[in-house]
Amino acid sequence: MGMKSFLLKKTLQMKGVSSDQAEQIAKALDENPDMAKSLKALEENKEVKALLEKIQKEIEEKKKAGMPEQYAAVQVMGKYKSEIAKYRNELAPLMQLMGMGK
Repeated sequence: MGMKSFLLKKTLQMKGVSSDQAEQIAKALDENPDMAKSLKALEENKEVKALLEKIQKEIEEKKKAGMPEQYAAVQVMGKYKSEIAKYRNELAPLMQLMGMGK
């Protein structure tokens, strides 16, 4: 594992990602540099970034109100289903990474 992958893995773990999932994500990004470029482009897309921040904020609010994270995520993602679909091509690499380790 290169230094870049090691740092990515440790950063993900600090953000609460399990060790196994962090390993899989770091490996996937190491093996597929185009995925990393797609994620960087995603971060630079102001509309998508704002949407993801809004979704994250609403999920956190529901969790603070006592709702389990998975239910909160399903409810909020359902609310923004049409907007997520609008950016599905841009979000594909992120969704692929999120699906790892499940």
